[in-house]
Amino acid sequence: MEDIKEQIIKYLSKRKFLTLATSTQTGEPLTHPIAYVNKEDTVYFSTGKQTRKFKNIQKNPSVAYSVYDPTEHLEDVISVQMEGNATAVTDKKEITEINKMLKQKFPTMAVLITDPDGIIIKISPKICYFMDYTKGFEYRGSVEY
Repeated sequence: MEDIKEQIIKYLSKRKFLTLATSTQTGEPLTHPIAYVNKEDTVYFSTGKQTRKFKNIQKNPSVAYSVYDPTEHLEDVISVQMEGNATAVTDKKEITEINKMLKQKFPTMAVLITDPDGIIIKISPKICYFMDYTKGFEYRGSVEY
């Protein structure tokens, strides 16, 4: 049987969107729909330097996100809930690699990738919860990093 970390990575790799939670400049919670790519359990996304999400991350890099497939039935819920630290990627080789991954997964992002005000954000995991109610309502595993 797969361990929890393997299940998390497998689940993230098969999805395209997450809901990111940041704290506003006044400390209020705010969520953002995000198109992402992942390397293992680290998530990356592209955004503009003038966006609220980037400004929120600059002030408070502690973020959380969830990934799940909408369903009509509670017993079908499978979800990743991640807490982590968001940082701007500055390594040019890593930026090139992530931009290539984003363009491959989301071809329409090619224009955004060339935006001079664009930036790649990396979310390094701190703790993750994986829930799979198809295995029972008590099925919840966690991983601390």
